Amino acid sequence: MDTKTKIILSRSSDWRNKFRSYKVLINEVEAGSVKNGSAEEYSVQPGNNSIQCSMGWYKSESFSVDVKEGETVYLRVRSGMKYFWPLYIALLAGLFMVFYFQRRADAPVWATPLGLALIIPGFLYNLYYTTLGRKRYFVIGKDTKNIFA
Repeated sequence: MDTKTKIILSRSSDWRNKFRSYKVLINEVEAGSVKNGSAEEYSVQPGNNSIQCSMGWYKSESFSVDVKEGETVYLRVRSGMKYFWPLYIALLAGLFMVFYFQRRADAPVWATPLGLALIIPGFLYNLYYTTLGRKRYFVIGKDTKNIFA
């Protein structure tokens, strides 16, 4: 019987980073990588272990997990940008409004301010995760949806 102490890290499928692997660091040492929509198994020492994922400039915060001898811990990494889709759709709608009404003589007065009000939050959200929030681009947590957990 196999009594290895291990961590199984699952990665959610994400179209934005579909073709890039996340580098996995366990106790600040590169342990491997995890591809889009897959899971990888890592043997660890019993006790407290810190896990972090990175992809170039983007990182996750370090996640500490206590693993007992012979135990398997299931973790999941996902994108930290949980409001991406609503803000992306608003950004596209705002761009469409600004460009649609830009050249029209009968353009309503409210079109440009509303278009900008739709564009700015999406732009700032992406700017945040590209700069200040780059260390929160990924989120690691317990995998509660895993049937083996």
